[in-house]
Amino acid sequence: MNPAQESAQLAMAYQACEVADLAAAVVDVHDPAEAAAQAARVLAAARELVAAAARLADPVAPTDPLQLFAYEHPEEAAADVADWVSRRR
Repeated sequence: MNPAQESAQLAMAYQACEVADLAAAVVDVHDPAEAAAQAARVLAAARELVAAAARLADPVAPTDPLQLFAYEHPEEAAADVADWVSRRR
């Protein structure tokens, strides 16, 4: 795997953590309006996850700030993903 693909893979993992966290938060929302707003945030994050997955085949830098962070600070992003995974076990 070349460095561009590694960056794309890390950005995808970073985005997946965001999707999972947002989706988990929706479960605890009792106000219908807030639930709809939160669900829209999950959907937007999921769309960014799809874009990140597409970059595995065509590794161009993302425009999404969350994923761009993973490209610019790979060590910190990798540590964040590892921490997220360890909290889920």
